Amino acid sequence: MFNKTVLAGLVAALISTAALMTPATDRLHGLSLDSLHWLRQVFFAPEIDPANSPTAVIVIDEETYRREPFRNLPKVMWSKQLAEIINAVTKAEAKVIGLDIILPTSVEKHIRGFDRDLLIAMRRASQQHKIVLGKVQHQAKPIAPHAGQSFAVGHQKNIRVVNIDKDIDGIIRHLPLTVQAKDLKQGTRQESVMAVELAARAKKQTPTVTSTGVLNLGDKIIHGTNNNRLTLNFSAGSQAIPTYSFADIFACIQKGNTGFLEKSFKDKVVLIGTALDEEDRRLTSKRFITGPENFTHTARCHYPIAQDIYRADLVRDSVPGVFIHATAVNNILRNNALGELSHTANAAIMFIVALFAAFFALSYPPIRAGILTTGLALLWLVLATSVFDSGYVTILYNPILAAMLSFALLLGYRFTVSDKDKRYIKKVFSYYLPPAVIEKMTASDTLPTLGGEAKEVTILFSDIAGFSALSENLSASDVATFLNDYLSEMSDILESHGAFIEKFVADEITAVFGAPMNDPDHALHAVQAALACQKRLNQMQGAFGLPPDRKLAARTGINSGEMLVGNIGSHRRFTYAAMGDAANLGSRLEGANKFYGSEIMAGERTVELCGASILFREMDSIIVMGRDTAVAVFEPLGELAEVSAEKLTLKQEYEKALALYRRGDFSMARVTFETLMTEDRVSAVMSERCLNLLAMPPENWDGNFELSSK
Repeated sequence: MFNKTVLAGLVAALISTAALMTPATDRLHGLSLDSLHWLRQVFFAPEIDPANSPTAVIVIDEETYRREPFRNLPKVMWSKQLAEIINAVTKAEAKVIGLDIILPTSVEKHIRGFDRDLLIAMRRASQQHKIVLGKVQHQAKPIAPHAGQSFAVGHQKNIRVVNIDKDIDGIIRHLPLTVQAKDLKQGTRQESVMAVELAARAKKQTPTVTSTGVLNLGDKIIHGTNNNRLTLNFSAGSQAIPTYSFADIFACIQKGNTGFLEKSFKDKVVLIGTALDEEDRRLTSKRFITGPENFTHTARCHYPIAQDIYRADLVRDSVPGVFIHATAVNNILRNNALGELSHTANAAIMFIVALFAAFFALSYPPIRAGILTTGLALLWLVLATSVFDSGYVTILYNPILAAMLSFALLLGYRFTVSDKDKRYIKKVFSYYLPPAVIEKMTASDTLPTLGGEAKEVTILFSDIAGFSALSENLSASDVATFLNDYLSEMSDILESHGAFIEKFVADEITAVFGAPMNDPDHALHAVQAALACQKRLNQMQGAFGLPPDRKLAARTGINSGEMLVGNIGSHRRFTYAAMGDAANLGSRLEGANKFYGSEIMAGERTVELCGASILFREMDSIIVMGRDTAVAVFEPLGELAEVSAEKLTLKQEYEKALALYRRGDFSMARVTFETLMTEDRVSAVMSERCLNLLAMPPENWDGNFELSSK
């Protein structure tokens, strides 16, 4: 059975892992990356300091189109303004400028010399290796800068592709390192994309890509690159990269504020692109942590914030494309792109998580197993987020789904195969054995066998006072109905206090506390159960089909001590029981109640184990049949917190009289007992005994009373 169960767990984990590694689950990989960006932001809240960003962005935004001189000027005629910005940023000692805007047309053929300033600015910047123009590679021919601009920057050595690849769900999570470029003269060639070229120029290193697609800058390996792509590591919100309005920077140049320009762009990679409401917007793995695009986080040089344009409450899940390139440059320069675990490593993680879920499903009851599996899923979320915060991406949802699938498969297996025998055993034996014994038996996958162990437990014996006389007036069927109702009521109370019912003998109940399941408070629970049964019987006078005037009472004996507990009987038939001298004494204490008119009698060890929780009064010191030594016996008056003042007084006065009785002062003892006997049957018995002892004084009085019968 054990081997079959282990095999079932392994098979379920393997099936779950294989199911979640198919191409059909590729979208989950991308969703994991997006979600991990959000979880990192929630749990780790990384601090963002735009001043430390290696890049800065100048954006042609909605504000630019509303400021002079751009308001009524077609974009194709912005060449003079763009020239001034390129010159100013170059003089501000930017490391390199990247144009994520493509100007494929020109008015030069209509207005000769119109683009002269732009071409000169591009030429000067290219001579310093400080400018890279963008192009988009399509099928046959790229969308490239105008021929004049291409000539000005020296053609392909300063023009790079700005293509961005999408995953199968349309989300951008990676950036290619190189692309196949085509031209009529050189044919097909591999060239680095703009982000790689900008980072390489900033580092003054030559970029190379290994045969496995890993990017090197000089002799430094760039983390998070593999298979000729970089996994983008986005920062939260729009505040991660300092961003400036094209209109404000142009006004700053006109104003001659070179200090602002130098402070903003010195030693940075500067990208120029668009940040409009609709144009060139992309969904990326940053889509869950975007922020308002009001660009108010960056200092202004000339114009104040255009409050009538930007909405601080507007957050969209897409970002302008220029920020994807800026993020890629930052990732390369900071060497903090995201490393992705291999398929083998991800499969191993899924298998381990699914295996844990399988263990829970096979080892615990369904509800507890479900709670543990849910906890496992939450733990994995925390671990995966921690790993992501250290720069590595692992699959987030696949292991959780694998755990759920493994859990579901094994619940079905347990219901149809593994637990079938256990359910049958529970059903058959539930009428004969205590529930705790059945649970222990089914948990160990073994049938009960002969044997036992010696341990300290508490045993309780209880039967109905005057049952023989009661049953004489009832028919056999009425007796059976009465006993079934009575025994059900009492056993429910006993089992609710942790007992197992060892046996029923007619009206007698035998219950054990502290076995088979350990219970350090077995004595206390036994006394509490006896008091609860007594209280319930007092509430049910006239019930069970008995005449209203027929008082129903039970006598209970409780004793604690070391007993042999276990399966006792023959090899063919046995029962779970407690045996030994301490058990025999408990039975004698139950019978001793009729000599005192009491209902509950407990042994000395039981009183000792209960401590101060229960208020006991010492009743007497007796010698029961079958024993030569006397034992002190006690009556529980109730739980200490609930005992009335009258019972406290009864205890004190009774024990004063008992002390006189033990000294042999029967006359004085009788006087005290008589003051209590109207409210206490035990005092009445002791008063009568004192009277008998006065009539026939005993020889060698030792204070012990010997019972004449069981």
